[in-house]
Amino acid sequence: MVNFYDKHRFISKSELARLAGVSLRTFSRYLATRRPVLDAMGISPKAQKLPPQAVRYICEDYCIDLSPELQDQEALKKSPLYQNFLRMLDTVGQRLSNK
Repeated sequence: MVNFYDKHRFISKSELARLAGVSLRTFSRYLATRRPVLDAMGISPKAQKLPPQAVRYICEDYCIDLSPELQDQEALKKSPLYQNFLRMLDTVGQRLSNK
């Protein structure tokens, strides 16, 4: 999983729960198990929106793929992984059109 987080965007807990495919209650229980880490980041348990560094940690820990609108598109376009993916798609497309 590769995500290119928007380093300026705060995301709500409910949005992260939706992206994870779980209820807000389940997601809140998960966050309670990560309380020492979130406390070290200075994040209050009552915070409704999470700062980018917390979003990054949670997405990597819980294996959440952020939707394209929540990702930093400029960082994504510059990524060698993304460029290789585009080349692979182009190659597959050419093979299919030659058949």
